[in-house]
Amino acid sequence: MNSKHVSADDLATKVLSKDKREKGCARLAAIELEEALELLTKRVNKNTKTEKLDLLSALGRVCAEEVTARVPVPHFPKSGMDGYALRSCDTKGASRDHPIHFRVVGEICAGDEIYLTAEAFTAVRVMTGGMVPKGYDCVIRQEDTDYGQEQVEIYVEAEPWQNYCHIGEDIEAGRHIISSGTRLNAGHIGVLASLGIPEITVFTVPKVGIISTGNELRPLACPIGKVGVYPSSAYTIAAKLKSKGMDVSFMEVCADDASSFSELVNTKINEIDLLITTGALSVGKRDFLAGALEEMGAERIFQKVNMRPGTPVMASLFQGKLILSLSGYPFAAMVNFQLFFWPAVAKMTGDDSLVWRKTGKTVAQGNMKEAKKRRFLQAFADDEGVHIYDRNQQSSVLSEMLYSNCIIDQKQGTAISPGDTVEVIYWD
Repeated sequence: MNSKHVSADDLATKVLSKDKREKGCARLAAIELEEALELLTKRVNKNTKTEKLDLLSALGRVCAEEVTARVPVPHFPKSGMDGYALRSCDTKGASRDHPIHFRVVGEICAGDEIYLTAEAFTAVRVMTGGMVPKGYDCVIRQEDTDYGQEQVEIYVEAEPWQNYCHIGEDIEAGRHIISSGTRLNAGHIGVLASLGIPEITVFTVPKVGIISTGNELRPLACPIGKVGVYPSSAYTIAAKLKSKGMDVSFMEVCADDASSFSELVNTKINEIDLLITTGALSVGKRDFLAGALEEMGAERIFQKVNMRPGTPVMASLFQGKLILSLSGYPFAAMVNFQLFFWPAVAKMTGDDSLVWRKTGKTVAQGNMKEAKKRRFLQAFADDEGVHIYDRNQQSSVLSEMLYSNCIIDQKQGTAISPGDTVEVIYWD
């Protein structure tokens, strides 16, 4: 098919017919994944809301300010080890056979303040991290001395600035430390603490709601009955969200009924920044969702992507909020979620680290016949290569995720055999 770029405003021209089994459920021609992603990311607005948090609460959040060091680290000259601070010029010719004697004029531990005037052949006993008094330009490690208390023998010659930490040696004052848009890790938190910065401005976390549709769905605590199903997709998605620090505001189950869905969305939409729905997207009698969103006045960004699993996937805007509607099948929903949610949230938060990236790896195990349609396969990648499961790649099967850490992008018209190089997208 022709996958040339189509603007969001022109998408309506792809409407082919009305679903005869569900009024208002428009059916669109499938577009390519790359086109869908382009349409999606163009319509997502960057989140500009911020909040100020203490350092530990900011871990894993996205920085919303440019951070510059106001003070140097260290802000005083200090010793790099336990030993004796002295003048390097006084150690010329020192050896174990011919030690040079120094008068010990003080002792400094980390945190002590002491002000001395450096004189020839004097030394100060100094511990690691202790301030080196002005005039002394090196520290002799204690192992190269006789550990003297009032007078110490020095057994080695010293170089200027040996074991001496200069002011600003770690971080110079005025140095740019962290850029806005950076996801804060433990290293960032440690550096901020070293600068005495107690809190930092971060972007607010997008609040995400999840609605699972289906008359068959049952709450986890309830008996499943003869034809019931538990909403596993919602829990898998919520777990993925929480693992990335996202705020899951609610998880709701909705019957296959357009009016009930409309009422639920209108009630909840102001609580969230983004809504995920699962199910009711195909062409079955109860696949009402596309028509319901259209009746509600939602603007469709795209519907239906040329891929398996998860061909029925839709993105729309309602009251300025993104609604990402995923397949009802568990594995298909996870593929939809992986491919579309993270790029959207990356655009929303400015955190490019959330965007999945493809990695080329060699197939170590598994054969897949030629794909009639672009296909995403569950697999496990390790140092040996990629192991493709031939047990069960059905879109309805979730349990294979117990053994997979990635999906493989199998292009239309290609087969896969051991030794082939494939494109891998890791789940995490």
